[in-house]
Amino acid sequence: MRLAILFALLPLSAMADARVDAALDHSILPGFARLSAATAALAAAEDCAPVEAWAQASDAWQAVAHLRFGPTEVDNRGFALAYWPDPRGATPKALNTLLSDKAPAVADASVAGRGFYAMEFLLFDPAYPPSDARCALVHALAQDANATAIAITQDWNDRYAPLLRDPTNATYQSNAEALQELYKALQTGLEFDSDTRIGRPLGTYDRPRATRAEMRRSGRSLNNVVVSLTSLQQLARALSSEDAALTAEIDAAFDVAFARAEEIAQIDGGADFSLVEQPQSRLKLEVLQQNIDSIRDLLAMKLGPQLGVSAGFNSLDGD
Repeated sequence: MRLAILFALLPLSAMADARVDAALDHSILPGFARLSAATAALAAAEDCAPVEAWAQASDAWQAVAHLRFGPTEVDNRGFALAYWPDPRGATPKALNTLLSDKAPAVADASVAGRGFYAMEFLLFDPAYPPSDARCALVHALAQDANATAIAITQDWNDRYAPLLRDPTNATYQSNAEALQELYKALQTGLEFDSDTRIGRPLGTYDRPRATRAEMRRSGRSLNNVVVSLTSLQQLARALSSEDAALTAEIDAAFDVAFARAEEIAQIDGGADFSLVEQPQSRLKLEVLQQNIDSIRDLLAMKLGPQLGVSAGFNSLDGD
């Protein structure tokens, strides 16, 4: 009886869900550490066109882009790193302001002119030829991205990870709420890959929208989907870590999507999704979209109930 009472009096943090720890330790915290390191390398680059450093930093962002809650929401940090989609074409205007004689400090500028997508314009769009002003702005944007990444990473380590690990606080009052947040991020990331990264350039059969593809100027549209799926698979593995059979089933579903992406990579126009202009080729991209939707369905049918959660509302739902 005394032992039972003792366990009842133990703090709830001693009973934190191991799946939350796995998600933090094997996916989330290492992901943001890589983002900080990659943006630091980008900020340290002396080249006026640090394409490789930019690509590595961009990949590091794509791997954590689905974690659009907590530290990433503070002060619009997520948008400061990645303002996309940009349906109104705000990025060129914001960049022109930053290149003008009356340019504000980058940290005070519109988020449309900051981050990896703005840098892609400067590095790959012929509207921005090499110049001293462009070089200076590339370096300023790199330093700004690094400062933002460091702020997010420190916030995760110092404040937000402890909230998820010990859900006895005003933000998360139970393990179920912590798991719900992580599951929602997982499903939101898959939804973004399917509906936005792929859906936007697909458009319709009669009106494909190749110019709406993410990072088409640098030819990284397909790459971003693959990087995102790789990271989302890691998160899914962490959340299903108590059920080896389910983890294997999830892995198999992701493997189908990766195999389809590899096929697309071999097709002319696959890297930047310009293949949507060709009926036979666009079919491959449509099938990849269906593969991702199948992963979403599998998680909703099996992982969500196992966790005792549902996807709920997400950052893509709007107001």
